[in-house]
Amino acid sequence: MGDSLQEQLLKAGLIDQGRLDQVRKDKKKTSSQQRGKRKKAAPAVRPQPTQEQLEKAARDRELNEQRNRVRHEREVAAEVRQLVRQHRHPRSEHEDDQPFHFENKGKIKRIFVSAQTHRLIADRQLVIVNDNGVFELVAPPIAEKIRQRNPSLVIDLPDEQQPAEDDPYAQYQVPDDLMW
Repeated sequence: MGDSLQEQLLKAGLIDQGRLDQVRKDKKKTSSQQRGKRKKAAPAVRPQPTQEQLEKAARDRELNEQRNRVRHEREVAAEVRQLVRQHRHPRSEHEDDQPFHFENKGKIKRIFVSAQTHRLIADRQLVIVNDNGVFELVAPPIAEKIRQRNPSLVIDLPDEQQPAEDDPYAQYQVPDDLMW
């Protein structure tokens, strides 16, 4: 008694299995289309956002932008730190190290380096980079990568200036390591 009408007709031989499958498929398709129409009709009745909701959305956007800026700054700082630590010029402390003086943000700073490293810095084969307050030496290509991410971390040495034509001391060169 629990058989459906379709199964009873199939047993009696009045319909075949192919026709039964086709009817079930059509019924399923029409019911899914009707469900889809009901779902599509609902968004058309959206209420207009209130002033408070608009202000909250604007605050949320601003807060997200600020968080993204902070996250980006942290990512850049981590990239720079990684570049410096992977490519820094090795320095060891010796008693015969010479101070190399340079300007950083209006103040004269110094690092102690060997005579050979001093020449490399003066010849611009090594560049001074600020790594969280510690000054490190890196090759110029690495310094350019750091400059692209944060230009304030790369210490630029002053360009050599040509002496004026009427300078009486033009023929005398001042050494880099002049101690007063």
